[in-house]
Amino acid sequence: MKSLNVLVTRPIHQSENLAKLIREQGGNPILFPVIEIKPLQIDFLNYNFNEFDLAIFISANAVKYSIPVNIESFAVGKATANCLKTAKFPAPPFNTEALLEMSEMQESAISGKKIVIFRGEGGRELLANTLKQRGANVTYINVYKRVQPPVPAWIHNIKIDLIIITSSEGLQNFMNMLDGHAWIRNTPMVLISTRIKVVAEKLGIIAPIFVAPKASDDGLLAAILNYRN
Repeated sequence: MKSLNVLVTRPIHQSENLAKLIREQGGNPILFPVIEIKPLQIDFLNYNFNEFDLAIFISANAVKYSIPVNIESFAVGKATANCLKTAKFPAPPFNTEALLEMSEMQESAISGKKIVIFRGEGGRELLANTLKQRGANVTYINVYKRVQPPVPAWIHNIKIDLIIITSSEGLQNFMNMLDGHAWIRNTPMVLISTRIKVVAEKLGIIAPIFVAPKASDDGLLAAILNYRN
């Protein structure tokens, strides 16, 4: 991976570990956040968390900008689970689809239960909609928002060998920020899931796409090494 210029598009505070892994392999991580995370002002005293049966945290940011709740909790993603563990509220990590397949999330188990979901504004609706269809009473608490940052001038003056994308929203922001530059569709990409690959192909990405074998920094690194080899 020596001298490989890898564009890391994660929010700046979530890119450190992946950048470190890339450097350890001799690559050159270039931090180009396409999403900026901003906390929302939430008065948590408006909620009686003793009324809820379950809590679901959608992301590490959802943990960071919320408060600990002493009820059974579930995490979407390994990073989210790690944050909950640090906060002394361990929860197993799942992706959304795997979480919905759990016996604890079936209609017989959750019908009539109250579930609180901590997330960012405008997230996917699959989880909440499915739980509602199964009879659960779902409350959203949006604790942060994602905004598209301005485009730094230096991005037009460097050569990029590989682009890392970790969310569909991030991919859409990336395309919006650099619309009109042919290299963004012709540069190989490493994506964190096959779901994002479908979006990339619809947006006209024609370069080779490598999907991480698991949704984690280690998985992204494995896909980068697969590209390099």
